Amino acid sequence: MKDSSQSLQESVKWLRGLSDGVAGREIEKIVTKGIRQVKAHRGYLLCDFIVPNSLADENGNWNVGAIATLIDIVGSLPIYSFTSNDSVSVDFSISYFSTAKVQEEVEVEAKVVNKKESLTSVIVEVRKKENRELIALGKQWMISAKRNITPHLVSKL
Repeated sequence: MKDSSQSLQESVKWLRGLSDGVAGREIEKIVTKGIRQVKAHRGYLLCDFIVPNSLADENGNWNVGAIATLIDIVGSLPIYSFTSNDSVSVDFSISYFSTAKVQEEVEVEAKVVNKKESLTSVIVEVRKKENRELIALGKQWMISAKRNITPHLVSKL
């Protein structure tokens, strides 16, 4: 069984691979391209991200589907680092409060907030870097999968 430091290292390595476009499925690569880990420890991840032009909606805002995908991906990594197990989403909700324009810098903070038996909960906050205005708040429950899969194969909703 993996210990939490090994799981944390794997989570950070996976995020770096997504950011560089060398790991993950195509949609994961597109949505996370350029994301930068700022801080990481067991059950916690803080990232900076500049919204690329490729993720714009028709008004030049960050596409809400891309935000949801980013929240799902970033939210799964602290859970993996916390439980040392691969997990599958069982409940996922997002509230949107504002938006960001393309080329705007945001920060994405994900933290494990609860663990009950094989269920683990994470909250992901997406904020504008400049003024900390809340863009979106994601809440996710994941259940530990008792099989050996790598983080990039974790089920997405």
